[in-house]
Amino acid sequence: MSETLFSYKTRGGSSPDNKPKVYFTCHPDDFDRYFDSVCNDIFESQDCVIFYTPDMGMALSDPNIHVDLERMNLFVIPVTYKYLTSGNRAMDFDYRFAQRKHIPVLPLMMDSGIEDIYSKPENFGELQYIKPYDTDLTAIDYKDKLKKYLESVLISNELAERIRKTFDAYIFLSYRKKDRKYANELMKLIHRNPKCEDIAIWFDEFLTPGESFRENINKILKDSKLFTLLVTPSLLERHSDGSPNFIMKEEYPAAKKQGKRIFPAEMEYTDKDALRREYEDIPECTNTRDDEEFNKRLLDSLVGIAISENNDDPEHNYLIGIAYLKGIDVEIDAARGVRLITKAADADLPEAMNELSLMYTFGVFVLPDYKLSLYWNRRLYEYYAKTLGEYDEGTLCSLNNLALAYAKTGDYKKSLELQEKCFELEKEHLGEEHPKTLTSLDNLATAYFFRKNFKRSLELTQKCYLLMCRVFGEEHPDTLISLNNLAIDYEANEDYKTSLKLHKECYALRCKVLGEEHPDTMKSLHNLAHIYGKNGDLNKKLELYKKCYELRCRVLGEEHSYTLMSLSNLASAYDDIGDYKKSIVLYEKLYLLMCKILGNENPDTINVLNDLATVYYADEDYKTSLKLHKECYELRCKVLGEEHLDTLYSLSNLANAYAMLKFHKKSIELFEKLYFSKCKIFGEEHPDTLVSLNNLACSYVKIKEYKKSIVLYEKLYFLMCKILGNENPDTINVLNDLATVYYADEDYKNSKEMYEKHYFVMCKIFGEEHPDTLVSLNNLASSYAEIKEFKKSIVLYEKLYFLMCKIFGDDNSDVLNTLSILATAYSTVKEYKKSIVMFEKLYYLMCTKLGNDNPYTLFSLYNLAVVTVLDGNRPKGLDLFRCLYFSFQKLYGNDDLNTKKIERIILKLQSELGNQ
Repeated sequence: MSETLFSYKTRGGSSPDNKPKVYFTCHPDDFDRYFDSVCNDIFESQDCVIFYTPDMGMALSDPNIHVDLERMNLFVIPVTYKYLTSGNRAMDFDYRFAQRKHIPVLPLMMDSGIEDIYSKPENFGELQYIKPYDTDLTAIDYKDKLKKYLESVLISNELAERIRKTFDAYIFLSYRKKDRKYANELMKLIHRNPKCEDIAIWFDEFLTPGESFRENINKILKDSKLFTLLVTPSLLERHSDGSPNFIMKEEYPAAKKQGKRIFPAEMEYTDKDALRREYEDIPECTNTRDDEEFNKRLLDSLVGIAISENNDDPEHNYLIGIAYLKGIDVEIDAARGVRLITKAADADLPEAMNELSLMYTFGVFVLPDYKLSLYWNRRLYEYYAKTLGEYDEGTLCSLNNLALAYAKTGDYKKSLELQEKCFELEKEHLGEEHPKTLTSLDNLATAYFFRKNFKRSLELTQKCYLLMCRVFGEEHPDTLISLNNLAIDYEANEDYKTSLKLHKECYALRCKVLGEEHPDTMKSLHNLAHIYGKNGDLNKKLELYKKCYELRCRVLGEEHSYTLMSLSNLASAYDDIGDYKKSIVLYEKLYLLMCKILGNENPDTINVLNDLATVYYADEDYKTSLKLHKECYELRCKVLGEEHLDTLYSLSNLANAYAMLKFHKKSIELFEKLYFSKCKIFGEEHPDTLVSLNNLACSYVKIKEYKKSIVLYEKLYFLMCKILGNENPDTINVLNDLATVYYADEDYKNSKEMYEKHYFVMCKIFGEEHPDTLVSLNNLASSYAEIKEFKKSIVLYEKLYFLMCKIFGDDNSDVLNTLSILATAYSTVKEYKKSIVMFEKLYYLMCTKLGNDNPYTLFSLYNLAVVTVLDGNRPKGLDLFRCLYFSFQKLYGNDDLNTKKIERIILKLQSELGNQ
């Protein structure tokens, strides 16, 4: 008997016989990275056999190989960017084969950022995946998810034994391995007859050499009621040395010796005389192409074999259904398996109801259907509650599952209600310190957390942690998980100080209990670094991220996904403290590693390129930033498409980079493209579209095309009023921008109207003493001055000055500037006496605040002198100019232009006053 092209791996190198069959396939470049770790993860919870081809690029065109694949219980596929985007057998053949044959597929999402490509209909669509390297601190552990999934797909030895005992009879199927493609066909022909549905067919495990079962062949034949011989011309072939093949030499003679009925089934025309010569007393062959003849001969051969009438036995239907689902001594026939299990579930068999709930939850053998999963979970809970009572362990477990099923359908209110009920029942029946009660309490806290009710989640997690400390002790691994959850809850409630205290405690205990190189300890170190950042201690955050990165390099290697994540965190930490040079060095190292491991077109790699471009921007190296942002944008266009959100984000970055280098026309071109793309994708009223419209309007301001900018700001303001209302802070900001652009365009009338509207709404929303309201009042006063309405302008400036004095004090720099503007405004309308009073006050305050010889103080003295002269008091004005002259002479010397200017004014005044 020949072997197939497959190799296999088992737990501890044990025999593959009678174990569930898992098929591992991947992109050729991913095999060395993931095969061993995935196998080890599977073996932690399942005693199965994992088949694979050592060469992941070899073609699987042999139809016999397809039969082997069809017998697999599960396909496991590490999903990477390369797997999804480059031609490879694992995607183009293996996965498609599993789809056609309705074999369960478990995708393991090894790269992040590829979800959009993954979910395309031509790829995996809505098929659920498990993510081994999830960065979400609150996510359910990968191995827990994997264990639950495998338990729903594979089968235990105990269940397999129950199934084998429930079959009515066994048929021994003998065939040449080169005819393997016919084996499944013949099995289906036999089982097509309803009377044979409960008959199992024994045939060798396809990978196991003949020697592995030769010594057991007598036992297997003894337990079989019929010896079925698959007849093709290959049955007549001998080995190259002329010796008989295995069936001639071993199987057929053994069947004859035990007196078994022989049922030859001809799948290809075969020389009957030659058959009779090689196989002594062989009965007449049955023509498998003639259904009527085949069924008659088959049933005749089975006469005397007890075919029980047990179609109404739910357990029997369930077990036979599982056999067809998972290929236990029959061919895999998912439709038949689901039909039989559903029949058993309809008859209230708990195992069957539970099986259907899992199948419809995970989409195993059927399409995912959360409503049907909910239906069967509800049926199961009602059955247990009625037959076993509310406090039974099975009832409580099913109640918890029912709560989770409601959550899957989006009915979170009902889900929480049932989880609360489950916890209360377990507390009442088992006590609040029972491990199952504590698990239920933890589940309830988690449910509140994911519903963003962080306050309630915190209350429950606190209670859970205190109870676990009392029951297990504070150093128990489960207690430490609860402590970690408690720290995360405090963070979610924005109590960062308490969160830091708990993360420090959790890290210290995990170092003590697990060692600092344990994966959970390194996660705690990562969490601790993160929360230091939340507390504003960026240097400590940097120190711990550095330590975490060095640990993961040593323990996991520098190319492991977690290590790369730590390198990214470290680069980001340097960015946070403004050490852009070190951040750039690390991001460049990360980018090179990502290119090597994942390729430069992997979405995660492109994300790192974007981060690198952003840090160059922060470091004011705008040329390099522009180059990298351009490369990032082009890659995202190619990989994700022009309309993907990440691509549009890159387009925005690129437009900003062009603007910083003063390539304003190119920047505007890109901002226009971005705006129209968002209009197309989201509609013109979407928040992201409005941000792009604002950026475009602002870009036109930079090149002083105010008319175009005004048109866009007018449109933006109208849309913001419509969507958010005219009193929304963002809407108010846009109104201010519009007024400012009108002002820049010297359209002071419209500017005044906009500023008036802006000031009114600012007073209403924030009050007239709010700093931003005062800025608005200043702008409004300035607009009135520009349209020559000086009296109105002065009234507003007086109000502004009074409010600013009240809020900031009369010697505040901004208040002094407002006093200067008001004094000048009075001078403009020739109210010189009021102007003089204010300039005198200004000069006094400036002398007190800045000193007599400060340039700003001297400028206020100059204004006072000018207004004094304008008011007709030339002698006093002359004295002030002389005082100013001596100060300028002292500070700048006689040859300074300003000194000479003051000297000329003094000479002119002296002349006018007739002084020599």
